[in-house]
Amino acid sequence: MKEITIFGGGGHCYALVALIKATKEYEPVLILDKNPSEQAILGVPVKKRTSDTISKTPAAIAIGNNSIRKKIAETLTGFCPSFVHNTAMMYPSATVGIGVQVLPNAVVDAAVVLGDFTIVNNNATVSHNTKVGAYCHIAINAAISGGCIIGEGTLVGAGSVLLPEITIGKWVTIGAGAVVTKDVPDGVTVVGNPARIIKTTYE
Repeated sequence: MKEITIFGGGGHCYALVALIKATKEYEPVLILDKNPSEQAILGVPVKKRTSDTISKTPAAIAIGNNSIRKKIAETLTGFCPSFVHNTAMMYPSATVGIGVQVLPNAVVDAAVVLGDFTIVNNNATVSHNTKVGAYCHIAINAAISGGCIIGEGTLVGAGSVLLPEITIGKWVTIGAGAVVTKDVPDGVTVVGNPARIIKTTYE
């Protein structure tokens, strides 16, 4: 198996280490974290990451926060493979960028496009012909209907639902359990059923 270094030692790291090990193509050999709180995660040693840390192996990013994941990704020069759990359903016509993570029991339907460094979490569904930008996070049990467009850096919260053919702007936060019935502009947070804007945020 090929060696891989993981950036980020928080909660999502447990899921990513398990995902990588399940695919049986790469072996996590080191976790680098800015402020490590553990000496090892699932048997993989954790060391402090500094601003001049360079990975000599392929790399993966174990950070759920989209903006931080983007900042780290922009510093990496090595190859960043994508990982799809063997219990996930990935249609052959789906297109996946680099550094993508598709976790257990997720569904990525026909003609879906997943941008670079996007996370599709456990039991989430991304339906046909949907385009998801880079650095997005589709949280646990989220359901995205067909034909949606989701902008870069957007968080689709746990258990939320997007109705068909909706366009979501860049760096949007969709609250847990929200039901999105119409287009959402860039840089806002929406919650509720039907989802409504409660604040404007910035990248």
